[in-house]
Amino acid sequence: MSGKALRMARLFSSASRRALVVPIDHSVTIGPLGRADHADQTAAMLADAGADALIVHKGRARTIDPRRFTGLGLIVHLSAGTSLAKDSTGKVLVGSVEECLGLGADAVSVHVNVSSDTEPEQLADLGRVAHECERLGMPLLAMMYARGATTSPEATSGRTLAHLAAIATDLGADVVKLDYAGTTEAMDQVVDSCPLPILVAGGPAAASDDAAVELGCRVAESRVAGLSFGRQIFGADDPSHVATALAAHLHDHDPRALQLA
Repeated sequence: MSGKALRMARLFSSASRRALVVPIDHSVTIGPLGRADHADQTAAMLADAGADALIVHKGRARTIDPRRFTGLGLIVHLSAGTSLAKDSTGKVLVGSVEECLGLGADAVSVHVNVSSDTEPEQLADLGRVAHECERLGMPLLAMMYARGATTSPEATSGRTLAHLAAIATDLGADVVKLDYAGTTEAMDQVVDSCPLPILVAGGPAAASDDAAVELGCRVAESRVAGLSFGRQIFGADDPSHVATALAAHLHDHDPRALQLA
């Protein structure tokens, strides 16, 4: 078994072959998500809730008690850009695969905004990271979006999402994160076009915790490999309850047994 295969196996449930991945890398983009110990406390909560992996930047990873990752995968995000920039869709690499190995990461992630002014540079970065991941045995999660100065209504169409998935596949990613296509049928068509496991993004925080769980359950009706829900969980009134409900649903338990208060 290769190092990459071993690390990939840590990210997905051995029973369901699906994953609940929770990104909290947003603090680079929008600022603090909570108190100084927010990442550590979130990691502890997610491990208890049955989530499969957490996505953070390298510096934030160092603030988390390593014991949190006994049963929780660590994905280190290599892309950065801020909401303060003139071009908020611009992304640059701020870390290397090698230093993520030193952190004990199970995978790395790269964000690409196709149709942005810096699309060529972002695609080149994805290709370079994919090369390093292959050389070092590190799984690569490509977060693929159609986002530019203006976002087309077609940005989340099945056709566009299939194109984004194809880019991730062709440039060497191992897992791809996409927006939701809106229906089970449309999402399954994307799955049929892509040989990689697909994780679906949660998008902006839902109006309520119930709505967040309902969205996750609806997405999980398709044949995607899992959810990558950040705001839907850390922005919830009861993050633990939402994470527990989503993990239970993904991993073939009855979500009705986890009614929100």
